[in-house]
Amino acid sequence: MSREHRFERFVDREALPAFFRGLADALESGGQGELACVDDLVKAKIVLRDQFGKMHLKVKVKTSEPCVPDASVESRGVRRPEYRELKKRMKISFGMIVKMVHRGEMPPARAVQSFLADSELMVTYSGYGDEFYDEYRVACRALEQAFALGELERMHSAVDELARQKGHCHANYD
Repeated sequence: MSREHRFERFVDREALPAFFRGLADALESGGQGELACVDDLVKAKIVLRDQFGKMHLKVKVKTSEPCVPDASVESRGVRRPEYRELKKRMKISFGMIVKMVHRGEMPPARAVQSFLADSELMVTYSGYGDEFYDEYRVACRALEQAFALGELERMHSAVDELARQKGHCHANYD
């Protein structure tokens, strides 16, 4: 089970529209075979090259969770990510939240929910700043409440407090 899935093939130029229609369908409602799990993609790269009258198609898809091809979402096993992997995800979601809040924009609910869920998971790892976890939980709750109420000014304060705590903790543990 990997978060990265690659495939390549040679196709006629006329077959490309059908491939892209299939990709669009898989993005909307889940795919099978080569396109399994693309509905969960976080990054994709598609390269097309004309080589002697055939199109060389290379596809690389990275998903948020390990992909189990041809399995329904319900049957995919949820595993506890490595701490480093979790922190990478949090860096992306928190970065987006900070930038948008500081620009006076409400971040997407999905980004806030992802960050808060990852934060709850993060504080279950021991040995990575346990003494800061209680204060961190309080700041996360403040962010959650401000977001639920749509109060951008309170979100700004909560985000700044989380950034301060992150700097303080990382100064001791990085």
